[in-house]
Amino acid sequence: MHKKFYLVIFFFLFACSGYSQTSPGSNLTEKDSVEILNQLIKLLDSSDTPSSYVFANLGVGNRLFSIKNYSLNSKQSTTNVVVYSPSIGYFHKSGFGLTAGVNLLNDGGGLSANQYSLSPSFDLAGNKNIDFGISYTHYFIKNKFSPFSSPIQNDLFTSLTYKKPWLQPGIALGYSTGEYKEVNYKDTVIAGIRRNIYDSVNYQLKAFSVTVTAGHQFLWYELLDKSDGLGFTPTLMANAGSAKTTISHKTNAFAFFNFLNKRGRIPKLQTDKFEVQSIGLNLDLNYTIGHLTIEPQLYLDYYLPATDSKRFSQVFVFNVGYTF
Repeated sequence: MHKKFYLVIFFFLFACSGYSQTSPGSNLTEKDSVEILNQLIKLLDSSDTPSSYVFANLGVGNRLFSIKNYSLNSKQSTTNVVVYSPSIGYFHKSGFGLTAGVNLLNDGGGLSANQYSLSPSFDLAGNKNIDFGISYTHYFIKNKFSPFSSPIQNDLFTSLTYKKPWLQPGIALGYSTGEYKEVNYKDTVIAGIRRNIYDSVNYQLKAFSVTVTAGHQFLWYELLDKSDGLGFTPTLMANAGSAKTTISHKTNAFAFFNFLNKRGRIPKLQTDKFEVQSIGLNLDLNYTIGHLTIEPQLYLDYYLPATDSKRFSQVFVFNVGYTF
């Protein structure tokens, strides 16, 4: 292959996330790392044609992050915790792929599996003008009451990027559904009798996302070795979205619950209009030598609507992968 050397500067990526955001934040995605890996494989492979491969990865970060969709972190707890995320994927040269992963963290009861994910996907292979991908991810949640679990169990995501310009425009669409729960306990004395009151709340979430993008990748190869390559992708984002959440309760304080319900004090449905929610900057560095890939990612996010939570958040993950 003729030697290529890309030395250029970045600027803007605009994104729209898909549902109500109660806390600021966004996600690092594995889609970016797979795309950069594909570019580096093409640089290092003299055939310059799509190839099939198995990719094993271990990520260590301070927050749960999505395999594909940046929008999934917007309703997660802002509590930072060390998350270990091993995954393995098979990508066929036709464009079809399958990725399985698990999140391991210590939520107070020791290090254990918090949730699992399975994601079939298709990415258009070998096209010089456009990148197109579509995926469905299902999250198997161990404990829907945990603040460290994803509120989404089903995520359909598709993206399209036009590659010819230096600043590459694109668009992505996502539709997500899921369920998460919380429970409140109260020990009190009523009429001289000690009572244990509980209220279990169930949230059913549906969300639609739109992502408009414009960005550029920096690619170098043969830096330290003939079989190595480096990719750097800085992206600037703006996130927007809409959502509908259905709320239901299970409680043993029936009289008090009915009293509040008749007076309209118990919300049953929350709708969030489509609006810009946050702006963010994602920095992705990917170094590949032979079959080994090292990839640190940093995402900085600033939440725009009025909120009682902190507006600025950071998500970091360090990935190490091996291609078979």
